[in-house]
Amino acid sequence: MRGEATEPVSIREAIAAAEVSRRERKKYPAIAAGLSLVFNGLGQAYNGQFVRGVLVLLGSLLGLFLLIVPGVAVWLWGVYDAYRTAKGMNEGLVPYRETSPLMIVAFVVVWAVTIFLLSAASAMLLVMLGQQGMV
Repeated sequence: MRGEATEPVSIREAIAAAEVSRRERKKYPAIAAGLSLVFNGLGQAYNGQFVRGVLVLLGSLLGLFLLIVPGVAVWLWGVYDAYRTAKGMNEGLVPYRETSPLMIVAFVVVWAVTIFLLSAASAMLLVMLGQQGMV
């Protein structure tokens, strides 16, 4: 009987089943780009690339801290990268990675903590400069 667990499956059938499964999983490039536009790096986390998302976040924040233009450039590159990666996953050009809701929440937490810490550090720096009469 076909379809029973005890029957051997050919490699060709297994590959065909994996391909059907891969095709049914889909990323939405516009959602990936939109998430990365609102929260820089979140589009990468949506695509299953958590570390890459954190690197985009840190790169854009560092660029914004040093000069405005590099930070904006990294942020916009992150939006483009999230879109391109999602599209590539759908076309089979980039290996598909599952989106974990837990990783999305973890990324938002990392994003919020990073913004909070940078805000606190900036406020402390302004207070110290104010005490020295430099502001």
